[in-house]
Parts: sequence; C-alpha cells; structure tokens
Amino acid sequence: MLWLLEIHQKLTVVGVVLLVVTFLINYYHQENHPDIGFNYAYITGVAMLIAFSISFVMFTKNQLK
Repeated sequence: MLWLLEIHQKLTVVGVVLLVVTFLINYYHQENHPDIGFNYAYITGVAMLIAFSISFVMFTKNQLK
C-alpha cells in the first residue's frame, strides 16, 4: 500500500520514521554518554527536517495548481 502514496506522502512517512529514530538516539545518548559532546541524533534530526521541508513544499506546490 505504501507504493500507492504520492511522493510527498512517502516523504512524510520517512520524516516520521526519522523523528522516532532521532528521539531514540537522543535518549540513548543522554542516558549512556551525557559527557560526550557530539550527538548522532543531530544527523537524523537534520535529515528529518529536510524530508519534512521537501514534503511540505511539494504538497503546497500541488495544492496551488
């Protein structure tokens, strides 16, 4: 059923998955490595923002036509 979705809907699903992964990585990092400066959740967080942003722009562009 996922293959029947439009591209912006697929990007939204990817964004939600990245949101969950970001939360889990951040929780793990805060619990086990609180003194280490770099948190890998930043990478998935930025990827999530990019996916949501592209999805939003594509959806808005489709609605304005």
